[in-house]
Amino acid sequence: MQARPFTAEKLTDALRTVVQNGLISRARIDEAAGRVLRLKFELGLFEHPFVDVSRANTEVLGTGRELARRAAAASQVLLRNEKDVLPFGPAVRRIVVAGPYADDIDDQAGGWTVGWQRVPAGVKLPGTTVLRGIEEAAPAGTQIARAEDDADAVAQARTADASVVVVGERAGAEGGADSPRPELSADQQALVKSLRASGRPVVVVVIAGRPPTLGDADGTEGLLMSWLPGTEGGHAVADVLFGRVNPAGRLPVSWPRRTGNDPLYYQQLPGTNSGAESAHDVAYDFGAGLSYTRFTFDGIGADAASVPAGAPVRVSVQVSNTGAREGDLFVPVYVSRPVSDVLAPPRRLAAFTRVHLRAGERATVRLAVPAAALAVTPGDIDGSGPPRVERGAYVFTAGERAVTVDVT
Repeated sequence: MQARPFTAEKLTDALRTVVQNGLISRARIDEAAGRVLRLKFELGLFEHPFVDVSRANTEVLGTGRELARRAAAASQVLLRNEKDVLPFGPAVRRIVVAGPYADDIDDQAGGWTVGWQRVPAGVKLPGTTVLRGIEEAAPAGTQIARAEDDADAVAQARTADASVVVVGERAGAEGGADSPRPELSADQQALVKSLRASGRPVVVVVIAGRPPTLGDADGTEGLLMSWLPGTEGGHAVADVLFGRVNPAGRLPVSWPRRTGNDPLYYQQLPGTNSGAESAHDVAYDFGAGLSYTRFTFDGIGADAASVPAGAPVRVSVQVSNTGAREGDLFVPVYVSRPVSDVLAPPRRLAAFTRVHLRAGERATVRLAVPAAALAVTPGDIDGSGPPRVERGAYVFTAGERAVTVDVT
């Protein structure tokens, strides 16, 4: 099998070969090239092929910074908030910031940033680290102490009101980042364990492209999954820690409790037997995530008690914000079948949406479940046959509420 072409010369040679072999027509090449040339003509690149550097520096660079900050903040997933340690309030006057990724913009950006695996050596990436974001967001009079090393962090934590420890994985991409054991390193686990022993609240911020097993780093008062939040990630994390943003992100995969428990997705079977490594034994489940306010699912209904196979099922979910501040709620609707001829997950994500609710507000959210979300592939070992919707009863749930719809 021929290797993928990674240079323009190799791509040209490979393309010429497939055209000569009749795998791609000349007309298709002309079509693709024509689109590129047309766009260049429309942009005036043939008349003015070089950018005005002075205008680029003043009008282009940094224009997406606020959008990057909002996007990073929207992706933050708060998983633990014991005793409402977050957001930090006026009583928190001294915060120790520790961890190997607290002041590391390159790893915060992740792989495929400037370079393939990570930011190349010698390239200075503009942006805001978590440490800098916390320093800039801290209210007047709040002291932010940067630990010099792990021992210094533990020593300072004994007299601090809270510690924020930023852990994670070194940035990488395909190949370099592949690991059968996605877990926090032993030294990071030991640091968090030592900080917990101080008796002061500890908030763990995870910088990683996947959920690692936490080991001894689990059980802290706060846990924020920040993913790879990019150059404005420091501001985004600080926005959540200090309450400027009410977190609304939810886990798109389950969080393994231990090495061997692979993350599960919304349509996978949660384990095949009772063994510890194959059962659905997770630290945090798919869709987990907390808010600084409280939401309730008050009810779920369907527009019709029965629908024909192939038609969408329309449901309505009643939700409330019973807390003291506004926030965004992720509203998932799951589907399951009491009886099925085809082995399928106990429940599947059928539809979802996001709704903003003010404090004390109630709303009815309407969602359409497409027939494709109900379809299975019966009697086909390799799953290559056409999917179809089985007739019978389907149970739709939102929170603890459920409604049954017959598909006829």
